[in-house]
This record gives sequence, C-alpha cells and structure tokens, in this order.
Amino acid sequence: MRLGNIIEELKKHDPETKIRLGFCEPHSYRGIYSELAFEPCKNTTVGDMLKCCKEAKKRTFEGYKGGEFTYNNDTECHLAWYGGSGETLGRYLLMFMLGETEWKWVAHDFNK
Repeated sequence: MRLGNIIEELKKHDPETKIRLGFCEPHSYRGIYSELAFEPCKNTTVGDMLKCCKEAKKRTFEGYKGGEFTYNNDTECHLAWYGGSGETLGRYLLMFMLGETEWKWVAHDFNK
C-alpha cells in the first residue's frame, strides 16, 4: 500500500482510537531501500500512526547499507523491524489494525 493511501485511510478514523497492534518508527525498508517500513508496535493510537506517516515524508532516511532516501505519497510501505524483510503493509493488514469488521474496499482498488 502506498504511503498516501495509508494516510488517507487513517484520516477517516478518530485519532484517539486505541490500536492494540499497530506501527511506529519509520525507516528505510531492508528489502528495497527506496521503500518505507514501519516497525510493529503495541498500544498506539490512530493519531500516533498518522503522525508517524506524515513525519516520514519530511525526513531523509539512510538505507540499511547506505544511501539516502526520501519518501512521498507514492512510496510503497512495509511492516518490518529495522534490518528485517517483514511484509507489505497492505489494505487487509491496515484494516485489521484499525478493527474494521466490514469489507469496504472493492477488488479493483487493491493496487492503489
């Protein structure tokens, strides 16, 4: 899922909503340095995750083996510990983090 899509989805939710298993700590993704990763974290809020996403667009990150990378709304995102390969941070995973109980995305929308 792209960073801009994650931001837009998070904006639709109350920032005070408690998230049992979410994400924090942005960094360059070990698998593809030009992509962004967030570390998994417990007991956060929608607002904290949104802030983390917005701040990631303002920083320059060092790749795991060097180089400098900046990210924007079109950057693909992952859920991974620093130095790990993790997994894609996609719509299904974000939906579960946010506690969604109904499918609200349609199949043709998954590649955005």
